[in-house]
Amino acid sequence: MLEKADLPYPERIKNPEDIDRLVVVKMHHAQKKLERGFFTATSYEEYKEKAGKLLEQGVITDDLLENARIEEYIIGPVFNFDFFYSPLEEEMNPIELLGVDWRFETSLDGHVRLPAAQQLVLNDKQKIPEYTVCGHNTATVRESLLEKGFQLAERYVKATKEHYKPGIIGPFCLQTCVDKDNNFFIYDVAPRIGGGTNVHMSVGHPYSNTLWRTNVSTGRRVAMEIKKAIEEERLDEIVT
Repeated sequence: MLEKADLPYPERIKNPEDIDRLVVVKMHHAQKKLERGFFTATSYEEYKEKAGKLLEQGVITDDLLENARIEEYIIGPVFNFDFFYSPLEEEMNPIELLGVDWRFETSLDGHVRLPAAQQLVLNDKQKIPEYTVCGHNTATVRESLLEKGFQLAERYVKATKEHYKPGIIGPFCLQTCVDKDNNFFIYDVAPRIGGGTNVHMSVGHPYSNTLWRTNVSTGRRVAMEIKKAIEEERLDEIVT
């Protein structure tokens, strides 16, 4: 979908022997269902070394490694944009930014709090961090970058309409990284309620609260859309 929408995403490296920069090797965890067996590498030699250790530990399997996606690692902060698309909206922009979140990952977040010298002497089992999501926190994005975020959402919504009619409806999440030049790269998409929106359940999202002048979480925004569709007898436009 990102290719069809001509959206920016990290460059894919098909052959591990061609690794010539920092990359992330993305695959499922062999033991923890729905979790990640990701690891990073800067060369083919490092790729083989880390893959071998993870295979020995049972974190990944040969089949998972063979089908892994290798892509350039974007060095920068991660922002999950929680959007909402309303097919019913006819006056304002039908694409709303509800909120932005970022996440805590084990054991990666523990590693970054260690001095570099300490990281270097960890044993093999501790040395390679895992990327298991264990929590989220709310965030905001500087105003000058918001327009770029909306442009990404507009192109994504347009592509879903063209290729998967009737297209995305309601909440969706664009998971992005921002590089040193403030360029966005989408590394994943959740065509549903994003996992990080739970940080806003009781207080709403910073951006949706501003738009609607009251506390609006993703759940409340969905309820508002259903209520409007019923009142306008347009329920068929928001369900499939």
